[in-house]
Amino acid sequence: MTSHTIPARSIGAPAAPRRLTMPAMVMALMLATCGFWLAGLAAPAPAHAATTAVDQCNGHGPGTAGATTALKCTVTVVNTISGTATSSTTTVTRECTLGPCSSPNGTSTTSSTSLVTAVRQCNSSDNDAAHPIMCAVKITNNIWRDTAGAQPLSAPTVAECVGSGKGGSGVVGCEPGPVSGGMLTQCNGSGNGGGGVVHCTVDASSRVSAAIPITVSQCNGSGNVGGSAVNCTASIITTITGPSGSATPVPSTAAAATTPPASATPAPSAQATMAPAVIVPNRAAPAAGPDHSGPLMLGSGLALVAAVSALLYRRYAPAGLLSRYVPKDLLGRFTRKG
Repeated sequence: MTSHTIPARSIGAPAAPRRLTMPAMVMALMLATCGFWLAGLAAPAPAHAATTAVDQCNGHGPGTAGATTALKCTVTVVNTISGTATSSTTTVTRECTLGPCSSPNGTSTTSSTSLVTAVRQCNSSDNDAAHPIMCAVKITNNIWRDTAGAQPLSAPTVAECVGSGKGGSGVVGCEPGPVSGGMLTQCNGSGNGGGGVVHCTVDASSRVSAAIPITVSQCNGSGNVGGSAVNCTASIITTITGPSGSATPVPSTAAAATTPPASATPAPSAQATMAPAVIVPNRAAPAAGPDHSGPLMLGSGLALVAAVSALLYRRYAPAGLLSRYVPKDLLGRFTRKG
């Protein structure tokens, strides 16, 4: 029997894994830089909460039924900022006779994801006949303590009863006294018909925050007929809440001033119809949200610095520079050609 020897096929050793060369690493870093930069451009800018205003009982005058005989309007607002979410609840009441208010008489409550930052009511109204004018604004702001601009709190600037009660034999009582300019203006240029009464107050515990800028304008240029009585009150209470929901209210030293007399907060008559709050947008914007563009642009900058540094080292670094500071086994991984 004849046997033949067949030589075994030689199998080469597995190829060593290819290592990244310095140019490839630099190219990867530059591509990462471009990615971070584009992502930073695409990230949305930080958003701000949309805000609205309440307008009612302004420009009230005589109607087809005859001269005006009463004007009683109130606005109660609760604004809330909780983390990045915003909301507001607004309750309004209106009782205008004989002519109609700017909107139908009645009481209603409106909820929104927008903050109410302006209230304008009872301005340039009931200048045709003598009778009581009673209006009130009460705003409560609940602000999460980490909200930008939440603190510090400060008393609102007030301008009230400026140029009022000038008709003679009138009575003017305002607390605090009149000043020029202010985020809360009321009872200015009112009750000038002679023999009128102008009594307007601002709750002494009122505080405002830059996180929810508030403006109030009411009872200005109204009741300018002899014998009219203008009685208006305003309150802006701000509470800072913690992440756990705990609240830090501002101490109230004049709680009684926040609630107008019973006659100044009318209940709608049996014939009154439900009237929605007259709310108009102040500025349109999406709800507040986080801004990620900063970290993305920072990552882009760091990647660019790394790429440039690698190129400079490759071209200008003296021989053996890394061997002085880096262990040989680690150095071999990056300097060995693939």
